[in-house]
Amino acid sequence: MTYDTVALCRSEPDAATMIGALVAVGPDLKMDTVDSAGLVQLFDSADGRLLLTVETARLVQVPGEAERLLGVTLDDSFAGRVWWVESRAPDGDPRAAEVTRRFATALVSITGGLTWANR
Repeated sequence: MTYDTVALCRSEPDAATMIGALVAVGPDLKMDTVDSAGLVQLFDSADGRLLLTVETARLVQVPGEAERLLGVTLDDSFAGRVWWVESRAPDGDPRAAEVTRRFATALVSITGGLTWANR
């Protein structure tokens, strides 16, 4: 199982925004991509363990779908558009969970929005 977070963003998180949020998490972490799956991963630079996997941002196409899936309320500031960015950390690793929370928080501080976590 994984520790999952979702950043529900008011504005589209472009590549520069995503990289800015990843760097804000920890400039000492190593970054890699899984291009075929559209994933970005952060690793501990000391021991190489995986700390975070982030999926490509997706525009939620169905009105009310984010609310239905996550049980959150989106206010009028979203103007009917929400960008979904899902990230996950390996379960049982407190540092990985913190990295995931910090990424989601950094991303919504740039784009506006809110975060959700499965725990």
